Amino acid sequence: MKLDISALYRLHRQELMHHLLRIVKCQETAEDLLQESYLILARTANEILIDYPRGFLYRTASNLALDHLRHHKIVERHQETVLPVDEFAQACVEQEIADQQWQAMLQNTIAGLPSRCRDAFILHKVRGLSYREVAHFLDISESAVEKHIVKGLTHCRKQLGGPFGRRLGTY
Repeated sequence: MKLDISALYRLHRQELMHHLLRIVKCQETAEDLLQESYLILARTANEILIDYPRGFLYRTASNLALDHLRHHKIVERHQETVLPVDEFAQACVEQEIADQQWQAMLQNTIAGLPSRCRDAFILHKVRGLSYREVAHFLDISESAVEKHIVKGLTHCRKQLGGPFGRRLGTY
């Protein structure tokens, strides 16, 4: 039996939206997560039979909301850890501008990574967490953390070239 996604949407939209708003406390984000939940339901329903679509929707929406909050928390922590430019660099205007440009380039490069890769990369390279700590925090294996770090390093080296390895500490 094929699921009628439109009927499910009409039937559960309001209650699911209210549920998401309680979690993420942002109308726009809740709407995005709601839409993504129904897209996941539609894709999954094409592949397998879903016995309890309402439960599936709630579980999917809750997981997406928690992933969003985890990512938001990591971004906030990351923004708090951006190191200030030291006093010597402040005395030299050219050095200060160069450092700001470098930080902007590095931030843009890191922002270009896929979200899970970016989170692992920031936690390990910027925050200094071990692979084990990153794996525990992101609820993934240490092997996955290692692959994300390698992918992040490769991406940064490709985008930034030679100075990347020497200047990561200034981020």
